[in-house]
Amino acid sequence: MVSLVAVDPTAVLLWLAGLATGWQQRRRHVRVLVHRAFFQVPGSPQCFFIKVTNLSSSREIEVTHIWFATEPRADVLNSERRLPARLRLDETFETWVPVSAVPAARSVESKARVRLSNGKVIRSKLDKHIPPIGDVAGPGSR
Repeated sequence: MVSLVAVDPTAVLLWLAGLATGWQQRRRHVRVLVHRAFFQVPGSPQCFFIKVTNLSSSREIEVTHIWFATEPRADVLNSERRLPARLRLDETFETWVPVSAVPAARSVESKARVRLSNGKVIRSKLDKHIPPIGDVAGPGSR
């Protein structure tokens, strides 16, 4: 004989919500922002600054490649900010490339791409809230 047990639907929903929350908190969460700026050095060219932030709650990330998805593709190879870059929780890495090195494109600030060591590619967004003056984020600031 089979006995049936009544299950409270609220308990099932709470259990599923707990599973979803756990998964969400373990996944990698990365923000990529891009803005245009100049170094405070006379004659320095305007650059795109690409800022990568690890917003994961419990996982480090490793950035292996950065490029602009333009035609042709423009890889960001900065000898002062070498890749790969490993980011701890809440850590930021920022690099730059002269605007002249990136082919002109509509909304170019949203065309930066960051590849992580697990193969995931994150798209950038325009950094609309950048202060007028500041330092480059991360180790080895200029």
